[in-house]
Amino acid sequence: MNKRVLVILIIFSGILLSAQSKVFFDTLQLFYKINEVSCAANSKRLDSLLNAIKGKPVKIKITGYADFLHTNNYNITLSQNRANAVRDYLQSKNVNGLMNFISCTGEGEKFSSDNNLKAGEYYQRRVDVFIEGVGAIESNRKTEADTDKKDIKPKEVVKSKQTKKNIEDLSLGESLAVEGLNFEPGRHFITKNSTPILEKLLKTLEVNKKLKIEIQGHVCCTDGEEDGLDYDTRERKLSENRARAIYEYLISKGISEKRLSYKGFGHSKPKFPLEATPQEEQANRRVEIMIIEK
Repeated sequence: MNKRVLVILIIFSGILLSAQSKVFFDTLQLFYKINEVSCAANSKRLDSLLNAIKGKPVKIKITGYADFLHTNNYNITLSQNRANAVRDYLQSKNVNGLMNFISCTGEGEKFSSDNNLKAGEYYQRRVDVFIEGVGAIESNRKTEADTDKKDIKPKEVVKSKQTKKNIEDLSLGESLAVEGLNFEPGRHFITKNSTPILEKLLKTLEVNKKLKIEIQGHVCCTDGEEDGLDYDTRERKLSENRARAIYEYLISKGISEKRLSYKGFGHSKPKFPLEATPQEEQANRRVEIMIIEK
């Protein structure tokens, strides 16, 4: 092969890999009352999603669910109607054609279990909106440093920007959210795009052999401090199971279990207690690494 062609191919491959590494996956979950197909509150949350996307090209997958109330056929139809209503609302706002709808399906009561309660399972009456795109969701909140920038001296501004972004830079007891580490909605399995993030964490532990860490799981979208429901295990241990999944991955790659521990905090330590926007949900749905020893 011509050397010049080979060099071009290598450069092109590097560009592709770089682009792929910037792809983000975010999930917005909308919840419904019994038999409800759409509501003003969910429309407002979809408006927040549209504002967060800010005209970026994205792919959207929409999946509707129902709880065990009513018959299976009714719930299939109900969940599909919920998904269709979300798609139609987003499509009505898709004036620039940048939203590409990959799928819109109803799964009925797939993850719901009959608990003999007339109220059913609120958490299963929902629509998951899965967004894929380059920098899909960006927070609109101003940081504390941005808000106070006019009132502080230049040296203090510089100091406020010097945040620790690497695990190895943390002090004992400090923790850091693992950016870009995403899970399938309601499950403890990571998305494919998160593999490089795990590999980076693995490399950090391989290089810094004295590091001992605690893997901490957090979830969004639950009442009070309650943990999320893991669809696969049917346990309300979603944050713990996600932390454990990272723990087991690192052990499978040769990291000693003596250097690792894991814990699920459920919704007890949210960054945004009210979760008014999709980006605030995403900030709460996270895994953090805390330094135990270094």
